[in-house]
Amino acid sequence: MAVLPSLATVADLAALLGRTFTPAEELQAQALLDQASSVVRGYLRLDVTRATTTDTFTMRRADPLRYSCSGMVTLPQRPIEAVTAVEVDGLATLDWWLDGNELLLRAWSWDHPPAAHQAPQVEVIYTHGWDPVPGDIAAIVMQAANRVMVNPSGIRSETVGGESITYLIPSTGEMLGTLLSRTEMKVLDRYRRTAATLRLRPA
Repeated sequence: MAVLPSLATVADLAALLGRTFTPAEELQAQALLDQASSVVRGYLRLDVTRATTTDTFTMRRADPLRYSCSGMVTLPQRPIEAVTAVEVDGLATLDWWLDGNELLLRAWSWDHPPAAHQAPQVEVIYTHGWDPVPGDIAAIVMQAANRVMVNPSGIRSETVGGESITYLIPSTGEMLGTLLSRTEMKVLDRYRRTAATLRLRPA
């Protein structure tokens, strides 16, 4: 599996902070941006960045009250930029169209083999994601990375021997690090994929 790029760059983070990183700080910043990007992608259930993917799905029957087609699959990544090719059980077809993230196949008999014995397998090559990454997503990634860079100990306020120390953790008492706060989750929810999709990988 290809390694996905960070959702923000070290240069972006340095510009946000208005400073120049040392070589050691650049390495730390990149590691934290990679980690924060993984956390954000995990929450969104999306790759986010523009890419072309080949995936195989199990076709399911379409709701006849909603769609005038025989079968459909849900493409998990979004937004969908283009669908390059579609094959059903190894046979290329052009008899399909998109409705949002639903790829609809117009004609397919479920009463005869192979569909009568096993649901058809649909291979789709499609391009998806954002280029550039939406600004609010990139901002949250940089914010999460910056939390650790400027305050690796997660300091919040306490007084010891007349000296005041501040612990940068939320009221729940958790140290976030590169994890997401509730506010950040709310911002990301507009992009989040919530429906599960059956995806098959070749053996």
